[in-house]
Amino acid sequence: MRKWTFIIILALILSGCQWFDNDDIDEAKFQRYSAYYTSIFDNDRFVLSSEYYDLEVVMNKISEAEYRYDVIIDSPKIAMYAIEIMVVENNITPEVANKMMPTIGIFENVEYNLIPYQVNIEKGYVKGLIVNGISEKPSINLKIMVLWRDYAKLLVTREFFEVNKTFNDGTPIEGPVDENEDDEETNP
Repeated sequence: MRKWTFIIILALILSGCQWFDNDDIDEAKFQRYSAYYTSIFDNDRFVLSSEYYDLEVVMNKISEAEYRYDVIIDSPKIAMYAIEIMVVENNITPEVANKMMPTIGIFENVEYNLIPYQVNIEKGYVKGLIVNGISEKPSINLKIMVLWRDYAKLLVTREFFEVNKTFNDGTPIEGPVDENEDDEETNP
């Protein structure tokens, strides 16, 4: 009887420690999120494009009052491991933000990697990553941080982008249009 009581008490103590560790992990992830949020605002150098991958921002209308933006990262030129991405909308400071900003790789228990010409979802090698969010306005300013590590996970690289995007509902673009643009692709 004493043996079973001891085993039950030991199991409860160990499971209590496990719950405590999960809370520490969640707190560490939130602190990393907060640190990234601050680093985006502290950054004063933004790049227009990356030599390591392609970055594109697309905006779509999803209802009369809502627009969805997608930040797409794909076509890696180098191996990128443990990728983390965060997007801050319209210069909303952390103190006044009433929602979590879009992220990938920070809160998930999955590691995302981009490696040229390799896709293996089970091992975390993806073709591309998409981070998206919802806006009530058709124009948006996005500050984007992309972070990744090298193979040994010793070198950390961060790039910061600032993108202004406006929803285009398909209205024809005014001004001169080069009619021969498509012909160049079909007639070498």
